[in-house]
Amino acid sequence: MLFIESRTLDHRLDGAARLRLLEELQGRGLTPLIRSTRLSCYERALSSTSDARDMERALFAGLEDESAPVVPGDLFFVEDYALALVFGETEEEPEGLRVSIIYEARTREPLRKLDSFCLTVSDAVLSAARGEIDAERPAMSLALTGWRQSTATGQTAFTRYVARQDVDALYTMRRRENAPDRVRAAELLEDTGTRQFLQHTHQAHAEGCAAKLLPGERLAATAVPSVDRLIDAGLVRPEIFVSCRQTGHSLFRLPTPDALAVVTISQAACGECGTPVADEKVEEMLVPTPLAAALLEDGSWLVNRVHSILRELGLPESEIAIGPAGGDGEAHMMANVCGEPFLFILRDGPLSPAFARRAIDAAVETQAMHLVVVATGQMHNEGRARLLEHARRRVRSGHEVELLVLEDAGAAFAALRDAFERVSQRVLADQLYALDTSSGLNVSRLLMNRAKLLQEAERQNLDESPKEPSLERRADDRRDIALASAASAGGGGGSDLSDLGRRFSPNAQPPHE
Repeated sequence: MLFIESRTLDHRLDGAARLRLLEELQGRGLTPLIRSTRLSCYERALSSTSDARDMERALFAGLEDESAPVVPGDLFFVEDYALALVFGETEEEPEGLRVSIIYEARTREPLRKLDSFCLTVSDAVLSAARGEIDAERPAMSLALTGWRQSTATGQTAFTRYVARQDVDALYTMRRRENAPDRVRAAELLEDTGTRQFLQHTHQAHAEGCAAKLLPGERLAATAVPSVDRLIDAGLVRPEIFVSCRQTGHSLFRLPTPDALAVVTISQAACGECGTPVADEKVEEMLVPTPLAAALLEDGSWLVNRVHSILRELGLPESEIAIGPAGGDGEAHMMANVCGEPFLFILRDGPLSPAFARRAIDAAVETQAMHLVVVATGQMHNEGRARLLEHARRRVRSGHEVELLVLEDAGAAFAALRDAFERVSQRVLADQLYALDTSSGLNVSRLLMNRAKLLQEAERQNLDESPKEPSLERRADDRRDIALASAASAGGGGGSDLSDLGRRFSPNAQPPHE
């Protein structure tokens, strides 16, 4: 995906001054694509390099009164980004200069590069104006520093949304959503089976039902990640639960089997029946962590996951705003994509008619051009119909609107990437359409395809193909889950945790077949 940032300057240049400016920029290492292509055609026609510029001046002489601009602007390609210079003199494009940078997510410091290009253009205009009266040059130099940022029409909606948020809360949300542990855990919670398993584990733990923490039949029927992955992500932690065999009272909660070994070696006895701890009931438990509770509560994991997807697609943190939590399981976000606002209405639950009504109210209030509704539960037909009817009414009233209804967070990345690509291509076409006639091709499509070809070439040079986990590792993961399930589902007798204990122990050694 490509992004674009622009600056404008109220300074008009005639045709001859534009040619001198392009020559000056080329002398500074910025080769204008359109003009260099045009000069190459003249060279082929004349079979002489020295006469190409004379041919250019001769062809442009006397064309200043034509309705179409002689030199509407040019493009400059630099590494992984491009610079554009457009001379405005049409009804859609006011008189003056507009410079833009077209860049990818991987481009470093694009705004600094744009500001540097603005200074270069200002200096080049002064250098090219050698015929101006010296007394006018200080005033011209002062005027050439008045670059201002171009603000898109839809960008004001994002600005208003950010202005309504509490600044401290906004930055706190940004820091929290960027925490690596939350990002890693939210990616696992994208799976429905994992969320259901953790919710069941949390409820069982709250009720003190140790035997229900890892129901083997249910776990085997779902695509829950291995125990190791859940532990590594900080969603669960293993515990050893020791209870009195006669009364059922809880005796110990220990973090590892090694801690249990220390207790049994000390010959500790049960305070209820006097039996040695080694003979009491021992069960393996998976306890949900505070991180899991925080992410599952009010659907916070969904906010974190969508925020991570926006960052993966290249949006800077400054163009993402997270609204305060409403406490009803819903969350609002807004993103500014190339000057067009995207409003996100998120809910870890069903798309009910009432939820659809609240989403419509938020869209009307913010005047967002793109409404993205993400619900992880059942999609009610009435709720979907209300959203579609709202979109049709907006279109009939002459307002551009796009509606995306996503039934699963796993489909958000591909859907948002395609939507952002469409916006990016449309904005590039609007900003650079003036260069199409002089270049003889669609400049926006040229830039989009250039970026794709460069990315493909880079992928071919790097061996980034992910390797599938080995069959032994997959079998090992399944054996871990089976052992944990057997430990939890054990009945009256104590469970043998020797094999599972090695897996959870910090000094675990690989089992020998």
